[in-house]
Amino acid sequence: MHHLSKSVDIIIPSFRLDEQYLLPVIQLPKPADWAFRYYIVVDNPGVKVSPAIQQLADAGAIQLFINPENLGAAESRNKGINAGNGAWILFLDDDIVADNNLLFAYTAAITKNEQALGFIGLTDFPDPISSFTKSVDVAGLTANFKIANIKDEYMWGVTANMMYNRAAMQELRFSDVFPKSGGGEDVDLPVQISIRHNSKFKCLKEAKVTHPWWNNGKAHFDRFVRYGVGNAHVLPRFKKYTWYGFPNPIESTVLLCVLAPLIIYFLSWQKWLVLVAAVWVFEMALNYIRASLKGYGTLTTAYYMTRLRCSVEWGLLKTGLTLQGPRAFMQRINVDFSRPHHFRLNRWRITKIILFVILLTILIIW
Repeated sequence: MHHLSKSVDIIIPSFRLDEQYLLPVIQLPKPADWAFRYYIVVDNPGVKVSPAIQQLADAGAIQLFINPENLGAAESRNKGINAGNGAWILFLDDDIVADNNLLFAYTAAITKNEQALGFIGLTDFPDPISSFTKSVDVAGLTANFKIANIKDEYMWGVTANMMYNRAAMQELRFSDVFPKSGGGEDVDLPVQISIRHNSKFKCLKEAKVTHPWWNNGKAHFDRFVRYGVGNAHVLPRFKKYTWYGFPNPIESTVLLCVLAPLIIYFLSWQKWLVLVAAVWVFEMALNYIRASLKGYGTLTTAYYMTRLRCSVEWGLLKTGLTLQGPRAFMQRINVDFSRPHHFRLNRWRITKIILFVILLTILIIW
């Protein structure tokens, strides 16, 4: 009989059930004195189970659940949590490539710190393979996946590679208020746990997996809109951590549309158009500079960066207004859930504001 503290439930929500990724994860080398149980929850009623995976399920090597309807990422993970009873719960994505020592790294960390809330592994990405993936990287949209590289502890990590202490999780689960397609729920749960215990998850860069570039590195923006939608659901759940900031390009455009009658009346519709265009020209220009500082300075990269950031901001704004009304406008939350300033300064936004004020002054005088 294995000691309970040496038991790990590995939960993998899946849609594709792609054996090229799943089989190596199931076959990972394992410490001899630990018990591991796999719970693969398929959120796709029409999935075709490959013979190799069906054989593992029939042999009891994995527990395979196929949802009768699409329940979403949060509920699928909850199903895995509730099916198991391991002292530790490791969440992995169904399309990652894990280092061979992954389970050894986690179990060694548990042995050193049995009271930890859990551990945030490193989810790395390959080197950028296109202008689009360079833009994703420079825009900071992979930063939270790689947080274990730069922090010793943090309040949350992505569920592509993260371990929870079941005793610390208690009755808390992934919330069903978040979109079924995922986004936000992987922030919400660990932060709830961190706040409850007044502690943080340990970062563990030795526990590494590699995540492939989404969509084979080709341009797409719906995922990043979903990130914004997820963030919008996080904000009202952690109100004391929220603050207000300078308007982003989406909010600036909305403001200019609201103020259009006044601007057109006092200036002209041509000057109003110049102001709207300026919002986007300044954004593109500063993104070009930011990309150049990372060695990726091309107009294509600047364009993709602008669209990526605005995809997140559009998802955040449209959902925020639906959930909270006008108070969501220009509302922000620090990703590390540090105490907010009432209004935070940002050199890029300040630069854009100054340029915009100079342009407005010229238009008024002209």
